[in-house]
Amino acid sequence: MSAPAAAALDTAALLIVGHGTRDADGLAEFHALAGLVREAAGALPIETGFIELAEPLVDTAVDRLVARGPCDVVSVPLVLLAAGHLKNDGPASLARARGRHPGVRFRMGRDLGIDPAVLAVAEDRIRAVLPADHDPQTTGVVLAGRGSSDPDAGGDLFKVARLLADGRGLGMVEAAFAGIAQPDVPAALERLRRLGATTIVVAPFLLFTGVLVPRLYGSAAAWAEDHPGIDVRAAAHLGPDRRLAKLVLERYREVLQGDVRMNCDLCTYRVRLPGYEDKVGMAISLTPHGDGPAQGRRRTRRATRAPQPVPATAPRERALHPAATPAAGADPGAPPAVALRGLSYRYPDGTPVLEDITLTIARGERVAILGPNGAGKTTLALQLNGMLEGATGDVEIGGTRLAPATRKEIRRRVGLVFQDPDDQLFLPSVRADVAFGPANLGLTGAALAARVDAALARVAISALADRAPHALSAGERRRAALAGVLAMEPEVLVLDEPSSHLDPAARRELADVLLSLSLTTLLVTHDLPYALELCPRAIVLDQGHVVADGPTREVLADEGFMRAHRLELPAGFNPLAA
Repeated sequence: MSAPAAAALDTAALLIVGHGTRDADGLAEFHALAGLVREAAGALPIETGFIELAEPLVDTAVDRLVARGPCDVVSVPLVLLAAGHLKNDGPASLARARGRHPGVRFRMGRDLGIDPAVLAVAEDRIRAVLPADHDPQTTGVVLAGRGSSDPDAGGDLFKVARLLADGRGLGMVEAAFAGIAQPDVPAALERLRRLGATTIVVAPFLLFTGVLVPRLYGSAAAWAEDHPGIDVRAAAHLGPDRRLAKLVLERYREVLQGDVRMNCDLCTYRVRLPGYEDKVGMAISLTPHGDGPAQGRRRTRRATRAPQPVPATAPRERALHPAATPAAGADPGAPPAVALRGLSYRYPDGTPVLEDITLTIARGERVAILGPNGAGKTTLALQLNGMLEGATGDVEIGGTRLAPATRKEIRRRVGLVFQDPDDQLFLPSVRADVAFGPANLGLTGAALAARVDAALARVAISALADRAPHALSAGERRRAALAGVLAMEPEVLVLDEPSSHLDPAARRELADVLLSLSLTTLLVTHDLPYALELCPRAIVLDQGHVVADGPTREVLADEGFMRAHRLELPAGFNPLAA
């Protein structure tokens, strides 16, 4: 350990908090991992405690630690993905500690979360049971988590599954849950079978053993008995590992170096989730279990994304874009960047989202995807990246048809920048975030550094490379997220509401960056002036149909058409004069 790191560890004591279990083997593994943390931390004062089910409880551990003399305590939850239970009880335990020890400063770090160290350990556990000559095309992995009613934790497990699936040669990776959430293990196994997997590894995404690990194995074994043609194998859970011990100390150092921006620092949920809209930005409770476990009253998709009613005054017909114009210098014989034929998609409850979408986008084109809420814009963007299951019709990217065997290649070719950059930024520095994708594809050393530097330069944030993402402005975070996508060298760039929450200066800076890119670009946006500024062509969706495809200025200038499809320009904005 370097001298600066050792000095940092001397500034505060460390409290390692576990959930707790009655399983003796699980407790032994917890203490083994805590022992590895102690070994790596040297003389740092450390105590361990549990929320429930095991001794000592957190309150006792705090009192023991304070009795040793420190006036600054950092609490780090030893969990993979913090859900509602720990989100409430962790801060509540520190609130009680502040009442008992007013002269001591208490701070809370974040869970281990989505981190390269966690991914590396999970990958090792999976590889340990895979045949040496396995074919990724016919190999599947069920990444099985605990399960929770907290959508943050559930969503993060899907992110981990996606990251394990990309560029590691493990095959298809599907998330599943031991309880509460869906899909369960049998459903994930069946899905992989239908996708063509003949060898499937069930990998518990759990830190420690306990009642859930045997339950997951038993569920997989029962399914395997009914499917003798599938080779189902069981991987070990993560367990004590020196890489995870170092990650605990990294979470500790994050607190010392500045506030950690995480989902449960200030609010219950930081993004709008169907059924949880009333909890966005709400402060977490400091009483045990808050007002009870998270129980979002999830409305059906039909309620949350109802199609817009047909306008009383039908719009006059608009000519569809006859043919996309290739970018200057493009090979006229090359296939188009994007070709959709008969693309349709329905939600599980039968609600139509996309209906027979057929369109072509040439290489180098910048195209705006416009439409009212619920028109299908984001669904279309997700399917360009192969994110949806159950869609019908054809999607081709650069001449490659989307299929189970080509999904990885399609996702490499199509870079998707989410509306909230914090959904893509999760590492301690901008440089680390931008390097994460290429590193997972196997790029290392000087080649990785050059790729990262080039991506940062393309979005004009090279000077921010070593800054923490949470310390950036909204515009800077947006460009950092864009740099992470550009570092993957996609052929098609898709941006979901890129100008939302940006001030005029940041909006202009982002526009300058996008105009400088020689990439096929699709802008999903409600910002109509921004669409006109950046995109010569506009495609309008309504109720899942393409209702217009033509020059952006002409589309926006048609007042009757715009009104009929619930699109409104800002007051005083004249697209013909802009």
